Amino acid sequence: MKLRLRITLLLIVAAILPMIAVFVSLNYYAVNQRQSLVDIKLNSVYGGAVSLYERKGGNILSQMNQLAEDPILLRYLLVRNRDGFIDQQGLITFASEMKNLLNLDLLVIVDRKGIALARGHDPGLFGDNLVADPVFAEVLKGRRVQSLNKATYAGEEYLTSMGLAPIWYENRELVGAIAGGEFLDNSFCRDLQLLSGAEILLVEGNDLLAKTIPGRTEELLLYLQEKQRYRTKIEGLTYTFSRYPLLDFSGEKVADLLMGVSTQDLDVLFDNMQKIYGGFALGGLLLAIIFGYIFSSRLTNPIYKLIKASDRLASGDFSARIDYGGRGELGNLTDTFNEMASDLQAYRNKLVETERLSAFTMMARKVAHEIKNPLTPIRIAIEDLRRSYSESGRQFDSDFENSTRTVLDEVTALTKIVDEFSEFARFPAPKPDNDDLNEIVLSAVSIYPREIESGSLKTDLSSKPLPVYADRDQVKRALMNVIKNGLEAVPPGGRVTVRTVYSERKATVIVADNGHGLTESARKNLFTPYFTTKPGGSGLGLVIVKKIVTEHDGGIRVIDSMEGGTAVIIDFPLKR
Repeated sequence: MKLRLRITLLLIVAAILPMIAVFVSLNYYAVNQRQSLVDIKLNSVYGGAVSLYERKGGNILSQMNQLAEDPILLRYLLVRNRDGFIDQQGLITFASEMKNLLNLDLLVIVDRKGIALARGHDPGLFGDNLVADPVFAEVLKGRRVQSLNKATYAGEEYLTSMGLAPIWYENRELVGAIAGGEFLDNSFCRDLQLLSGAEILLVEGNDLLAKTIPGRTEELLLYLQEKQRYRTKIEGLTYTFSRYPLLDFSGEKVADLLMGVSTQDLDVLFDNMQKIYGGFALGGLLLAIIFGYIFSSRLTNPIYKLIKASDRLASGDFSARIDYGGRGELGNLTDTFNEMASDLQAYRNKLVETERLSAFTMMARKVAHEIKNPLTPIRIAIEDLRRSYSESGRQFDSDFENSTRTVLDEVTALTKIVDEFSEFARFPAPKPDNDDLNEIVLSAVSIYPREIESGSLKTDLSSKPLPVYADRDQVKRALMNVIKNGLEAVPPGGRVTVRTVYSERKATVIVADNGHGLTESARKNLFTPYFTTKPGGSGLGLVIVKKIVTEHDGGIRVIDSMEGGTAVIIDFPLKR
């Protein structure tokens, strides 16, 4: 992964982690606040609805207590006609009038045996025994009772909040009981809704008895849950419900009153808050990416320039410099690099000049030595010729022949020496072009058809292309020189193998022979000018080879061959 990308990601992570922490904290706080507001709202309507329900039951019981003490009712129950019957019609009329006056849904008057004497809500129904109903049995024991009970009216059964009071004669004789009640129906639920502000559902087991929320009953049943408090969605709106059990006089649960508040407004509010938080977080992320990229670019650009300049410096381009106008540590680093490059360039120039002078000095010594050697035989031959001439002896003709031959041979040797030094001195600069090292090798070995045919020269080329940027003629000349040295070094029946190898950044040529090898001293001096191990050699062949390889940014080294002789390894950089 590139340095710029790593720095950018690091800055993004450093910027986004606090944002995530803030977002999570705000979201957690918002959720808790929302739940707190819902709880406050629900507790308010819960208390109001429950209080209203209990107050209605208490009011009904209070009304029944007052009616139980009404002297008119007591007279209807005690006074009988000649036939021993009470005023039944008067009692029914009283029950109807009191029911309407007190705005009740039912009103029942029974005697002390539990026989229904009058029903204000159903005047035509009387005479049945209600003592089997537990709530009536309880009031006939002389106790006042407030309870939730089932009542039948017009053929339908209603859940009813009832109040029952015994009727006493002079506070010592039970003469009957009176019961009043209010149906828990849709009308009752609407009253609770108006006073509490909550949506009301009346549930008995799995049956929905009454409701204030619009919608079909069977569909609403799908949203009911057996929980004390729960959240659900009805008709596209979100509600939170709380359950209140409705008990009879014995403490047994008969039904449940579900009070719900719509939290749609809170949901919308907090959803919008989350979107705002998310928008800020996303904006922060985008800003972190932008500023991270800008900052990392400003930080890494000088580093990339430094790397590029270092590569140029490593490849031998000592003119590489970094143009950076900033300050701080990077500014100091680039200034130091530029100073180092300048020092290296000056040192290189000095070194080249020193090497040039040293080479000229060595060349002058070599030329003087090489010219001095043939001059001595020439001088002796001329002196012999002059002496023979002055003596005018018979040997003059043969002496003349021998002397002139010696002079010509030595002049020929001098000419060869001069030609070799001239060639080395005027060796041209390379003219590189795109090429393939395998093809250059094939071109170099093609001039040895007899050796290839006899098996003394073999090739083992890489299956992969070896693209190089090289002067084909000079590289070919260098390879021919190395191959020629190998062929001259092997005994009859020996073998020279030319192998090419592909690696990640370089192409390698290995010329190995199975000759007698070289001594350690000879291997160290192989590339020293004028050093040679062959009779009559100039000692410039491998120097020229090294010069060609070096000018192609390559490297050359000599090692012992695995086949017993010598291996010359030449590396060239692959063209990228």
